[in-house]
Amino acid sequence: MAQRTGGVHRTLTGRRGGARTVVRMDSEHDARAGRYDPAAAADLTGIRLAHRAILADIERLARLLAVLAAAAEPAGPARAEAVARYVHRYHSVVRGHHRGEDEILWPVVLDAVPDAADAVAGIVRFLHDHEALDALQAACDAAADRFAAEPGRHARRLAGLLADQRDLLAEHIEAEERHVFPVIAARVPGAAYAAAEARIRSADRSADPVWARAWLLSHATEDEARRLLPGAVANPAALEPLLQEYAAEVALVFAA
Repeated sequence: MAQRTGGVHRTLTGRRGGARTVVRMDSEHDARAGRYDPAAAADLTGIRLAHRAILADIERLARLLAVLAAAAEPAGPARAEAVARYVHRYHSVVRGHHRGEDEILWPVVLDAVPDAADAVAGIVRFLHDHEALDALQAACDAAADRFAAEPGRHARRLAGLLADQRDLLAEHIEAEERHVFPVIAARVPGAAYAAAEARIRSADRSADPVWARAWLLSHATEDEARRLLPGAVANPAALEPLLQEYAAEVALVFAA
């Protein structure tokens, strides 16, 4: 990690899945972003929704696998495969969310902070959390594959890993929202934040972006959906097939 808070740039580095993650802060960005205007504060609807969806789904996945691990009979082959597929898709969405934060959002946040020393320390902590979550999710994915092949034998291992991930995600997201969200609200111009969100969406590398959208919308209130997809809410029929397909998958995976 290198930083030069009074100079032209600051650079933080971390590792994600064996590859180096580089977060660069360009001091010229402040001039481009313009002076902060409290009347045009950043709209955090999207990231709050993403965090809520991430936590809700890891909770129900961990609870589901705990039930399956304690059941007298193992899950049937079709359901075990559906559970494993869902775990993989969920992890793909979470990894994409973390990449967007690391590569796009954190530089915008740090550029908006006049004295970055404390902010840098916090962002480094979040980078390390993302690396730990990457490793845990890789272990969960491997365990999910084994569960799909032999559900009776591997349910307990997958349940334990998902519970560990649930606990780490809860702690991580709580810290992000407590420490970073107030900084965004107080310092980051709404236009700069909206531009960062647009870049994150355009850079989405989720394995299945269509599934990711249905997953996120399934957790959204009407107001949140209206804010995020105003055109689609005006024509809800356009989303219906997408949401129905996701609902059918959920019914199979999380069936009582």
